[in-house]
Amino acid sequence: MEFFAILALAATAIAADANANTNNNEAQTAPQAQAQAQAAAAGVGANAQGWYPPYPPCRPGSYSCTTDNSGWRICDYSGSWVYGGSCTYGTRCVYNYQNGSPYCLPA
Repeated sequence: MEFFAILALAATAIAADANANTNNNEAQTAPQAQAQAQAAAAGVGANAQGWYPPYPPCRPGSYSCTTDNSGWRICDYSGSWVYGGSCTYGTRCVYNYQNGSPYCLPA
């Protein structure tokens, strides 16, 4: 988080420096400041993307147990996992790799 705070301060200082320049008129200064702000924002997004990569999409029509094995989930047409159902009390989800299906078995 310190990196992002320093990056934000640097972007603010660059924008303030561009506005403080009295040799440029207002029509030239505004686009420069906007371009610098957009470049700084793009840099923050690129770093966050690198640190928190998105989960790979699933194959539509596939099944999986939930992360806590309390139920199962289904991959929808868009490649995202959606809730499929929960196992009854005293059972947990176990995935059968031979046929690609989750089953609720006694815990």
